[in-house]
Amino acid sequence: MKHLAAATLLTCFASSAHALDGAWTASRDEMDADRIYVQMTRGRTHNMGTTMSLRAFTGLSPDALQAATATPVRFELRRDAGDTTFEGSFREGKGAGQFSFAPRPAFLETVRALGIETGKPGRGKSRDEEEQLFGLALCDVTVAYIKSMIAEGYRLTLEDYQSMRIFDVTPQYIREMRDLGFHNVSHDELVATKIHGVTPSYIRQMRKSGWDLSLDDYQANRIHGVTPQFIAEMRELGYRDLSADDLLSFRIHGVTREFIRELRELGYDDVEADDLIAARIHGVTPSFIREVEEAGYHKVPFDKLISLRISGIDARTLERMRVY
Repeated sequence: MKHLAAATLLTCFASSAHALDGAWTASRDEMDADRIYVQMTRGRTHNMGTTMSLRAFTGLSPDALQAATATPVRFELRRDAGDTTFEGSFREGKGAGQFSFAPRPAFLETVRALGIETGKPGRGKSRDEEEQLFGLALCDVTVAYIKSMIAEGYRLTLEDYQSMRIFDVTPQYIREMRDLGFHNVSHDELVATKIHGVTPSYIRQMRKSGWDLSLDDYQANRIHGVTPQFIAEMRELGYRDLSADDLLSFRIHGVTREFIRELRELGYDDVEADDLIAARIHGVTPSFIREVEEAGYHKVPFDKLISLRISGIDARTLERMRVY
């Protein structure tokens, strides 16, 4: 999953031939007054946006942020890899201005002293390192974070640590996964669980619902929306003995509570799970069933309806068959 790490790095910062400065805009998070969304732009095409806690900044007061009139501000984002200074103004929770980044090259030296690969410098070594430090600072990759990962058994490259930091893979998260029985999980897999929401909470809920799966299977289920709520819905409808594969197929092919209820309203109760999946695959919809009935064919066995669709027989064909 090296491509994943590379892709996530691009979401955190982008390289540019210009100086490490640019423009910023910010707005207060409507759901959490202690957080702001910051958008940073460099040049014509490079930008990044992220939500941060107000506590991450030095010199930015809630009063200035919420001022009724345009209020000048100067605040900083101080990180191990370097400091970013923001200047501009705020009014009623929205702000804009310019920023500049002051890199701290000693950070890379400290990381290398830990035996961590920091990447090969290119032809413009100084510029490459400044770009790298800018990305590390924005993502808050610190010496303490790297040491905490090493303590958990993850001796990786600096790029890998940055990927983990972007998705908030912490020592606590790793220990929670281990407590659930998932040992020796690669850093890429940990990042993937964060991306897809395969959290310890999700796993515990799934196990409480009776599903003790591999991490890959939990991920596949989460991606396709197999949740404890969905399992409960199917059980309420009488599907209590579904396998993990059945549930996954239900979600992939669109076998929903509404679909089952519509079939029951048309007189098709207790349809087998395999037939429900086949119906969705081949297009046996409530609409198709009603068209068949309008053509004069009532209460056609469900497996026959599936066969009709597989054979390409529609309501018009059935009407012509009745005529002749």
